[in-house]
Formats: sequence, structure tokens, C-alpha cells
Amino acid sequence: METPTTQATWLSAEEAGYLKAGPRRAAEAVLARLIDNDLVRVSREGLVSAVHQNGHGATTSVEARMLSYARTPVPFEEILPSTATSTEMVQLHQHLLGRGLMQRGRHRHDGWWFSLAIAILLFVLGFSAPGCFYGVPIALGFFFWQYGRSPVTHAGKEALRQVTANDRVHAVALHGFDGRIATQSVRALFGLPEQLVVTREPARARKSRRSSSDGAGYGAYSACGSSSGCGSSGCSGGSSCGGGGGGCGGGGGS
Repeated sequence: METPTTQATWLSAEEAGYLKAGPRRAAEAVLARLIDNDLVRVSREGLVSAVHQNGHGATTSVEARMLSYARTPVPFEEILPSTATSTEMVQLHQHLLGRGLMQRGRHRHDGWWFSLAIAILLFVLGFSAPGCFYGVPIALGFFFWQYGRSPVTHAGKEALRQVTANDRVHAVALHGFDGRIATQSVRALFGLPEQLVVTREPARARKSRRSSSDGAGYGAYSACGSSSGCGSSGCSGGSSCGGGGGGCGGGGGS
């Protein structure tokens, strides 16, 4: 059961980024805040370096982790995945779970429709062979499992709807450095070189990657058959589960 929340639910930029698109977006939001507060600098060559060597200015553990990575200049495209897969990012995910804003999701199985079709067929056959009705809840159970579940809860989606891109840090949390607000690119708000951002993986590839890691697991379909009506049906099912740490993914809660 989801933890009740109110319209006053407050999200930091990194939390909003995680709910919106997973740990990578949260790392982008963290980098945006550090740039916004002059705690890190990004060179024209795309090297990120901390202004202070003692982690000064960090307000969260994820920010502290990113600043520690940036004590020596590190490429833009290395600091983001390093932060996204850090222990601190996993702790952020656990924090969102604890607040009831995230849950263990399930990847939608390609054959989700098959279980629904079986349930409908069993229901129709049940009028002539009542034993078929017993198979309907089983088939529906597999359908709901295979259909998947978003890792972002209803409460998380409601909290995310309250977040607006009213500053450039939250613009990154909601749209990413490679996103756009109206006719303006988000990266331009930070003066980042275009080639620095366009070297990222294509949006379609990111969407595919997030989709594959959205769930904590997914179940395979169940096939039921009978030699004499549905009264003596036999069922077999299988499941395959895979977990995603940071993603946990977020992703993508839009």
C-alpha cells in the first residue's frame, strides 16, 4: 500500500530527477546544482572539476560523492554514470522507497495480452463448462503480473507534477541537459558546449535501457489446456526476474 502524501510533498532537484527518469537524471540534477552554486566548473573540453578540495558546499551525500569524483578533473560523460551507480545514489533510491514515492516495479512482458485473452476465453467457455470459471482468476493474476508496474507510485507521480522548471536546476531535473524548454535548450542555460551534450546516447536508446531496468522482475505467461473441457485443466507457468539497483530507475515516472 502506498504511503499517503499531501499536495505539500516537497522534492529536491535530485529526487525529482530520479522520479522523472532514474539515477542518471538525478546525477544530472546534482551536477546542475553544483554548477549553479559555483562548486564545480566545466571546461570547454568537458572536464568537470571541483572548486574546493574538501567537499565544501555539498548539501546531500550524492553531491558530496560527485564533488569527491571531481577533485581531479573528470570528463563530463564519466562523472554522471559514476555518480548514478554510486552507493549514495542507491541510498537515495531507498529514501524514495521509504517515503512511498517509489516501489519495486515490474517490466511489462511482451506477451501480457496472451493471459488476458486466455481469461476472456475461459470466461466465455465457462457458460458451457462451468469448470472454466476457476481458471479465470488464475489467468487474470498472470495478466496483472505480466502487465507490469511503474516503479514510481501514484504518490510519487503526484509529487512530481508539482515540480516546475522555475529555475535552471529544476529544468535539468525535469528535462535533462539535452532537453528543451520552449525554444531554448537546457544546456544553453549553463553555457555548456553543444558537442558536450550531443555525445550522449540517443533518447531512444535511453528509453529502451530505462524500460528494461524499470522493474524488479517480470513473470512469464501461463498456458492452460484440457482434454475434456476446463474441469480438468492443467496449468504451467514460469517466471524470470531481474532487479535493477539504481533504477531502480526511475525513471521515468512521467
